[in-house]
This record gives sequence, structure tokens and C-alpha cells, in this order.
Amino acid sequence: MPTTIVASQDAPRLTVSMMMKSPTLIPRRILQPMNQMFLTDAILRAGGDAPSGSVLYFETTPLFANDAPAVLDEFGAIPVTSGSLGNPKVVRTVRRALGLRVSKTMQDRNNVDLVNTQIDQVRNTMVRAWEDAFFSALLNNSSLQTFASTAPWDGGTTHIRQDINQAKYQIKNAASDLGAPQTGQNKLGFVADTLVISTLTEQNLLNSAEINSVYVGNVASEGVAYKGVLPQKISNLDVLVSWRIDVYLNKSALVCERKTLGFVSDERPLGATPMYGEGNGPNGGPTETWRTDTTRASAIGVDQPLAGVVITNVHA
Repeated sequence: MPTTIVASQDAPRLTVSMMMKSPTLIPRRILQPMNQMFLTDAILRAGGDAPSGSVLYFETTPLFANDAPAVLDEFGAIPVTSGSLGNPKVVRTVRRALGLRVSKTMQDRNNVDLVNTQIDQVRNTMVRAWEDAFFSALLNNSSLQTFASTAPWDGGTTHIRQDINQAKYQIKNAASDLGAPQTGQNKLGFVADTLVISTLTEQNLLNSAEINSVYVGNVASEGVAYKGVLPQKISNLDVLVSWRIDVYLNKSALVCERKTLGFVSDERPLGATPMYGEGNGPNGGPTETWRTDTTRASAIGVDQPLAGVVITNVHA
């Protein structure tokens, strides 16, 4: 009788009991991938700690001194200049948290799938919450530049690169004085490096004849239509995708200078507690459950809104 050959995994299977023997294993599995998933941290710079629960910042602070450098004769005294600060604003920290439970029954039945599902749910929900906080901060900032696309990017006639180049131009020509980016003398010197789009816009760009038209000749094999994925850069901008942008900035795309547009300051950095019993006594107390709590308390501020431009009406 022939012998049946079955597939096996190289590594031993991780059971719920094995997870529970190390109180930090499940928290580490929540945190390690999540540190690379926050769109907020990819775009905003680390603004330092926020131990008081609030952060004072100055919006659109000029990057030029008030006086020009003096032309000095020998032994001439070097004058001291002063700088200006932008409009003072305060943002407070917000604590967001989720707990994950593992019961004695889950351990007895070795319900690994349910534990892994909860890990994914906590991780994804925390990431979504901070994306919402970031886009909400943009939505509520009246100084952020906006303009409507020449035509929806999902239409037959589009000007996608023209719209992106217009956004890059407005960012490069932004100035802190006179309230008009094109006429101000104190240019802020921003350079756009990032394009944030929704999943729907990503799909439209994949199908765009304009985007695909540049991949001809010896670079045809790199074409979007051929590979089925967007290039890492479009018009020299890094492309980031978030389905949450349409929830707050409806039918829009964001062009910005990353790490300049704003900041995120932690009062309590992202962390998760070791597994602990929910009640006194053995086996997780009277409810026979253990839990870990994932928290982050941070403040988000958009202190250089002219480093970003929202292109509206990018899809129907």
C-alpha cells in the first residue's frame, strides 16, 4: 500500500498555552508589526514628549530672520537679529487604548486562530484610529492649501501629472509673509516629497492611460499595467495609500513635505502591558481570563500647513 506524504511546517506550532507561558509574547506580537504601520508616524515628525498632556506650538513660523545680514567693516560689531514666531496654538494629547482577552477555555481548546484574530483586530484598529486623528487634524486646519483637480483622475481626459506638479509648485513657493505664496518674500523653502491617496485613487492610477503612457520602449516591463502595482514614486513623490483619507478629505489627494507638515508628540508612547489576570486568584481570577492593554497617548499638530496641498475632486 503506498505511503501518503503529508506537508509539515519546519517550526513547531505555537499553542495558546505556549503563548501564555510568556506574558510578553502576545503584546510583542501586537506591537512589533504595528510600529511600521502608522501612517501618522510616516508623515509627521517626532515632536518630543508631551508630559503635561498638551503641546504649545506656533503655526507657520517663518524660517528667515527679521533682518538681512549686515555688511561690516573691519572691527565692526556684528548686530543681533531677532526672529518671528507663527500663530500660537495648543493641542492636547488624547489617549486611545484597546484590550485583548484570552480565556482559560481558549487555552484548553488551543484556539490559536481566535487569539491571532484578536491580535490583528487590535493592531489594525489602533492604526486606523491614528490615521483618523491625522486626517482630522488636516481637515480642521483652515490654512492648508487646496485646489480642485483639472479633471477627475478616473475620467477619460485627465491631467494627473499637471495637478501633482501644481501642488508641488504651490508648496515650493509658499511664503510666510503677505498671505500669498506667489508674492511673499520670505519663502519657506518647502519641497514636496510625498503623495497620499485613497485606495480608490490607487485603482484609478493603475488603470490610467496617462500614468501608463510613460512606460514605453525598454522600460515597458516596468509599466503599471504590466506589473499591476504603482511605482514607488510618481512625479518624484513617494506614494502612500490610506483608505481613510476619503472619510475626512473626501475625493482628495494630499501632496506634502514629509516630517515638515506637522508633528506627533507622545505623552505615553505606544505600548502594551504584559498579560495579567482580570481578577484575584489562580487561572485568571473568577472569570478565568487574562488580558493585555495596548495604549498610546499623543498630540498631533499641523504647524506648517503650507507644506501641504490637498487636491480635491480627484475622483467622481
